[in-house]
Amino acid sequence: MLKASTRCISVGVLLLFWLLVWAPACQSPHQPESRKSVAPVENDAPLTNPYMGWGIWAGPKQYGYNEKVYTVAQNTTGFGDDAPLYDWVMLDWPWRDLEPKEGEFNWKDIDAVMNYWSARGKQFVVRLWVTDDAGWADNPGGPVCPDWLWAKGVSSREYVDEAKSKQRELDYMAPSYTKIYLPALKKFVTAFAGHFDKTGTPIIFVQVVGYGHWVDWATWNSKYPWPSPTVKHELLAKLVELFAENFHHIQLLMSDDGDWDNRLNRFATPEDVLYGNAVDVGISKGAGLIFTGFIEAIYINGWLKAISGQYWRQLPLVGEGYSYDEIKRQDSHGTMDETLRVLEDYHLNFYHFYLDATDYQHSQRDDRASVEKGLKSGGLGYRLALASANWREEVRAGALFLLEQNWVNRNVGRLYVEHPLKLYLIDSQGNEKYSELDYNLDETGWVQGKVYKHISVFHIPIGLASGEYEVRIALVDVSGKPRIGLAIEGADSDKRYRLGTVHVLPPQATH
Repeated sequence: MLKASTRCISVGVLLLFWLLVWAPACQSPHQPESRKSVAPVENDAPLTNPYMGWGIWAGPKQYGYNEKVYTVAQNTTGFGDDAPLYDWVMLDWPWRDLEPKEGEFNWKDIDAVMNYWSARGKQFVVRLWVTDDAGWADNPGGPVCPDWLWAKGVSSREYVDEAKSKQRELDYMAPSYTKIYLPALKKFVTAFAGHFDKTGTPIIFVQVVGYGHWVDWATWNSKYPWPSPTVKHELLAKLVELFAENFHHIQLLMSDDGDWDNRLNRFATPEDVLYGNAVDVGISKGAGLIFTGFIEAIYINGWLKAISGQYWRQLPLVGEGYSYDEIKRQDSHGTMDETLRVLEDYHLNFYHFYLDATDYQHSQRDDRASVEKGLKSGGLGYRLALASANWREEVRAGALFLLEQNWVNRNVGRLYVEHPLKLYLIDSQGNEKYSELDYNLDETGWVQGKVYKHISVFHIPIGLASGEYEVRIALVDVSGKPRIGLAIEGADSDKRYRLGTVHVLPPQATH
């Protein structure tokens, strides 16, 4: 039997061994973590971005307004600068210029205009004029279809245009429309798509055409006598299908101003209008919607507010106004600020006046403040801001790095094309040492007035050197390039936003 003193020494040794060896092993490795929280400073500077904003205009003629001929220079360098407050170009081009002889296509001028503006970050909405031009005010409409097409025997009807001059339109119910016109149109559209519908194309919309005056998808002046709504729907649906079959990278766009036959019916419902012009078929294929005649004409179309209210969360909305020259000369089309208030009420992402080079320069001189207002908080399109974020102050190489975020959208539209979140770790010399994409961030449902929470899970490489790194983020395009400007401070020259720092520790030792 051990003596009492010996027992005390033995217990003491065991206790010391437990404190030094077993106690640390029994403790939880998950100590309370220290987290860094940031609330980036928001700003209200005018913010331009893709898939939204103000548009300028370009084309060989300003069909539907005047018959002046515009050269490539007038459509490009004639603007005098890079139109920094404008994100896209409304491009109107007639069939007769692009296919002057059957089967021979001339892309030279349209390529020159597109290459010029795409190099300056602009996107395009393309409208191919393939029916007739009903003129405007004192300017009679001009020809848009190729002469060789009429020579093939396509039937036409005569009507009186806006300038009280005689024009001809296609006879949509005549056999020649189906047997001659549609096959020729299909070859033209297929050729256009073959040239432009590619990955990375700067064209974001091509409008469905093949019926109506101008590109309005309606016969306001001639009041074409359809035998029934069903017959009209079936024929126009063929045009939608023709475009949908050819475009896979460019989104379709459809005019949603209705037609003479439902404008006369004050009891027409939105469903009547969508069916009557086969816009329901376009919607089923993801087509965006364009409303023309803002703001003066919307009172005629009582269904537009209901349609915009129903579809703006699902489809992008485009607005088209009168020419800038008309707005300044007349007092019947509303002011630019009044137009902005209406289009905000309709949740539009895009809007354009007819702005050629001359009108663009006048607008920059006289109404730049109004244009900037539309690109500030509460304005046109979307305006995303990171309201807050937090992450662990220290993270080991080889471990997960969680970035918790709260986002807001300050504007009336939405970013309807997904842009993944990209995380960057930058060393003290400004070199990017690690980056990773979070494809789970989906901004397409973000609307004004809500906060959207998201947690990104990144993976710190086990070989990343220990030390202090700056945390930056960006919303990037499909190529991984930062693309979306945010309404917060801290941007670098590449649209990456500085949030703070994180300390990377050596990898966890293994036994």
